[in-house]
Amino acid sequence: MIPKPGVELEFCPSASGFKSLRAMAYHPDTQAFYIPLNLSCEKGSFSEVQKVEGGGGAGGGRRTNLMHPESPDGIGEFLAMRAKTGEILWRHRTRTPPNTSALTTGGGLAIVGDWDRYLYVHDATSGKILFQTRMPTSVQGFPITYAVNGKQYLAIPVGTGGGQWGTTIPAELTPEKKIAQGGNAIFVFALPDTRR
Repeated sequence: MIPKPGVELEFCPSASGFKSLRAMAYHPDTQAFYIPLNLSCEKGSFSEVQKVEGGGGAGGGRRTNLMHPESPDGIGEFLAMRAKTGEILWRHRTRTPPNTSALTTGGGLAIVGDWDRYLYVHDATSGKILFQTRMPTSVQGFPITYAVNGKQYLAIPVGTGGGQWGTTIPAELTPEKKIAQGGNAIFVFALPDTRR
């Protein structure tokens, strides 16, 4: 599809992207990518873009956000995909989109947080959710892990912001979901000494 000024198009993914800006992660043991995905479509029209130095842009116009036909109940997915073949190993769909980058650990974990305040810790091989908790506001940014005196920790930022995915699209497509405004913080969790 080639947009023309003022002509409405309906397309998937939306202009906000499928993979979007949330960074994916790679795990060398599983040889897989862990990818936060945004599942939505768009109906919209665009305006002319001036092609001059200092100009440009996306040609913003009218837009209506739509559910993706292959995911009518949610707009988020955390996907594990084998790097060499593209084979999907597992997927975890959520009502709202992932709002963090993915993080994998040497201990076999795959971690992501979503717009609806949930932090998920998956087994990187099976996709099984090993731990989940709901934070006081939207999980954001880049989770990190580190060790002190042999004890491993997970630090995760929460807060508001994040452009279209932090405001417009989830609010329009999942109106029953609300996030608390403000309350920016970093939460730190200690990982258990051994996995069960």
